[in-house]
Amino acid sequence: MISALDGPLLIAFAAVVRHGSFSSAATELKLSKSVVSDRVRQLEERCGARLMERTTRRLRLTATGQAVLDAAHQVTDVLAHLDRRLAEARREPAGVLRVATTIDLAPQFVAPVVARMVRAWPKLRVEIVADDRAHDLLARNIDVAVRLGAPKPSTFVSRKLATLTEPIVASPALAEVLGPVTRPRDLAAAPWVRHALLPAGPMRFTGPDAAEDELTPLVRAEANTGAAVLALMLAGAGVGVFPSHGLRAHLDAGRLVALCPGWIWKTVSLYALMPSRPTSNPAVDALIEMLRDEVARTGGRFSEPDQASTETRVDPVSRS
Repeated sequence: MISALDGPLLIAFAAVVRHGSFSSAATELKLSKSVVSDRVRQLEERCGARLMERTTRRLRLTATGQAVLDAAHQVTDVLAHLDRRLAEARREPAGVLRVATTIDLAPQFVAPVVARMVRAWPKLRVEIVADDRAHDLLARNIDVAVRLGAPKPSTFVSRKLATLTEPIVASPALAEVLGPVTRPRDLAAAPWVRHALLPAGPMRFTGPDAAEDELTPLVRAEANTGAAVLALMLAGAGVGVFPSHGLRAHLDAGRLVALCPGWIWKTVSLYALMPSRPTSNPAVDALIEMLRDEVARTGGRFSEPDQASTETRVDPVSRS
């Protein structure tokens, strides 16, 4: 009598028929030839009939053997299907994914990607932690941080998503008051706005043909979020610098004007930062891939990274 416990016997029998050899079947199943032979013998005992006729050159199925082989194929097909389903489940993003980012990147860049993720994978929950302050990723149980800046070498993994510049801009009304300016030092007496997290002191700029310029800005207003800094510039509070991804729409619409053409304060990376882990997290992998797709999809706001996939080890505690 055949029962569910006889699955290994059916698998051994199917392998012997498929290869026409006990030795080859044993190699496939990573068993000894004697074990495979014993399993086929046990299966014949369960069936109460011979399943194959053996000669020195070939194996020939009996009528009962053919019926049992058909059943064995059904068992192996079901197991193969189950294995594929389990593999897909292991690859499918699920559980809770915590993503840290800045207040301005959250709505502009991260949230649209997260929305597509949760629509695509119903077993996944994503929590966005938006704050311009520095975070300890491990202490706050953050899986991925999406940041702007220059990662420092460390044990964390960084994947570059895009390269951005920070040009000098002002509102059209302020630009008209300032008149023509060609170099950053011409703005030493102008009112400036800045992010409160940036250090006070001189600012160094790079221009055409690797020219350099320096000034200590006269800061008239500051804010602790990028969105507020941008709002101050739009309202004419002062001259400022800002990553290019947040300026494109305002420059195109004429709400801001670029000053000192060809000069930038610095080049920064848009990157994803994560603690290194011994195994891959499907949700993290999916997020990184979709962030890269978002960079490509939104084209004009971002320039492509220097390399398609740049991975380094970086400082675990930095601005997110």
